[in-house]
Amino acid sequence: MTYELYNTLMSHFIPGKIIKEFTTKSGKHAIIRYPKWEDLDAMLEHINTVSKENTFITFSGEQETLESESKYLASEFESIEEGNACKLFCFVEEKFAGVCDVHRVLMNKKRSLHVGTLGLVISKEFRGDGIGAILMQTTIDEAIQQIKGLRLIQLSCFAANTPALNLYRKLGFAEVGRIPQKLLHKGEYIDEVWMTKTVASG
Repeated sequence: MTYELYNTLMSHFIPGKIIKEFTTKSGKHAIIRYPKWEDLDAMLEHINTVSKENTFITFSGEQETLESESKYLASEFESIEEGNACKLFCFVEEKFAGVCDVHRVLMNKKRSLHVGTLGLVISKEFRGDGIGAILMQTTIDEAIQQIKGLRLIQLSCFAANTPALNLYRKLGFAEVGRIPQKLLHKGEYIDEVWMTKTVASG
């Protein structure tokens, strides 16, 4: 999608719209807002840095290019505009700190349109500062408003990622199942944990 087409599609979605401002545990000013096209470089640096870290995410060292990331961002804008996604960024003192999103499940046609899949990634520099919980809850609240008919949010997690599992439970997610040894992480096969949360819908 070209930049011009992107501009014509944005009739409801306001790129860069601030949803929340808060102070982190360490006393830093933070904002949560929708993405905008100018975030592309920060997004690219974020995902490539986290990928190199080889932490508990799908990426394990692979590096995105400016071209691939621009196509991804354009696709995300389109999904948001169509009411099938909600994606929020967190910036701490103007530094990209994390991203959280909810995407409507479209693969089963009408069977799962009421279900959204949540993803959360926080930069290593900002973990443990209370950002994840606030960003995740804010994204859920916004998704309920923007993704019409949303009733259930699901997520998956590495079983070894204890901090993430504790956060998800704190925010009301319950484990509903595991796929044994599904994920390979640093030479070890780890269970994939699936969790869900029922939400109110607009």
